[in-house]
Amino acid sequence: VGTNFRLPNAVPATGPIHAPQQKTLSVKFQGYDSEWAYPASTSLILARVPEWRGAYDITFPAALDVRVANLDDSEVEIPGENATRADCYTISRPDCTAESHLERVLRELISLYRRHMMQNTHHTTQRDYSLTPALQETLRASGPLLRIHGPRVLLNRFYSLNKEEDEADALGGAKGRMRRKPEVTVDLSIGEAIWANNPFHLSALVQGLLLFHRDIKYVRVAVDPADPSKGEKAYEFEPEWGEFPNMDTEPSADDLVVSVSRCVVRGVQVDTDFGTIVERGWIVDDSVLQAQTP
Repeated sequence: VGTNFRLPNAVPATGPIHAPQQKTLSVKFQGYDSEWAYPASTSLILARVPEWRGAYDITFPAALDVRVANLDDSEVEIPGENATRADCYTISRPDCTAESHLERVLRELISLYRRHMMQNTHHTTQRDYSLTPALQETLRASGPLLRIHGPRVLLNRFYSLNKEEDEADALGGAKGRMRRKPEVTVDLSIGEAIWANNPFHLSALVQGLLLFHRDIKYVRVAVDPADPSKGEKAYEFEPEWGEFPNMDTEPSADDLVVSVSRCVVRGVQVDTDFGTIVERGWIVDDSVLQAQTP
């Protein structure tokens, strides 16, 4: 929001338009041009913030300078018709070391197995190594054991949203318009391996796993563990019957028998409930804008 932004020539009311509309101004964020910038009026510019192409090792969040300049007919800055505001726009990036939603889904899944199947459930298998070389990797921690491995992450946008919305904006009640990409949702395909000491124990455990999948249909995860008022999300949870179950009771070096199967948690969200905003703009009411304080 400002004053004296140069407007392009009016588009002819009739007839073909043979050239792109005249570029009358530029907007730069820390020296990088906006992907597009358009003067909606002499007091409002709509601009898309460019991707950050500067140093990768800066400290985020980082404040950027914004420069606005009117351009002449040759798209060269007009002397004296520019302004720069220091450190007025802040950018950030995700904290990839923070606990992710996917991690919370896996933690809750392990909790489900421990509550309804067996306490000895792990996301990895711990081996007990012998000091005798000939016996290395032949002993395992206490059994029976349910080992969860994976997940395979499979893109599935069946559960995602793809819509445009109007939302009230701070500009005196003007309506905001946005276009969104669908949110990213994935299926988590997870392997299940039951280890037992004899085939009779194994068959009993496989029966327990079948009953577990009969009764447990959802994995429920808090939206924000720090704010219970935001509620939970429930993701569909079911076995992948094409690979379920495969009981292998052949003799092995460590005298264990194993059942291998897979299950899937469907439609787990990776980003927000509303996807990524691709474009945002305002339906401009110039009479409202004139009342704004720059």
